[in-house]
Amino acid sequence: MANTIEVLVPTAEAKIKKLSVNSRVHDLNGTVVGFLWNAKPNGDVLLQRIRDHLSQKYTLAGSKWAKVEGLHVLAEDAPELNQLAAAVNTVVIAVGD
Repeated sequence: MANTIEVLVPTAEAKIKKLSVNSRVHDLNGTVVGFLWNAKPNGDVLLQRIRDHLSQKYTLAGSKWAKVEGLHVLAEDAPELNQLAAAVNTVVIAVGD
């Protein structure tokens, strides 16, 4: 009687979704910049320093802030992301500790 070993490969087919990406803003003068904080420690401090630096380098028309408890949600499921995106020209995101 021959012994048979069944080998299972626990992988799934990759699901690749093509997304369109907006073009980059090359000049921040006169733009409203959004800042998205995912509630990680010191992320708000980092974003504030980036805002201060950008304000010194460019003449911003303003800035808007949004806070999301983690970025594990899809954009369409987070109203804060959609509200921020609708109100600004570009967004800076802090995603680390």
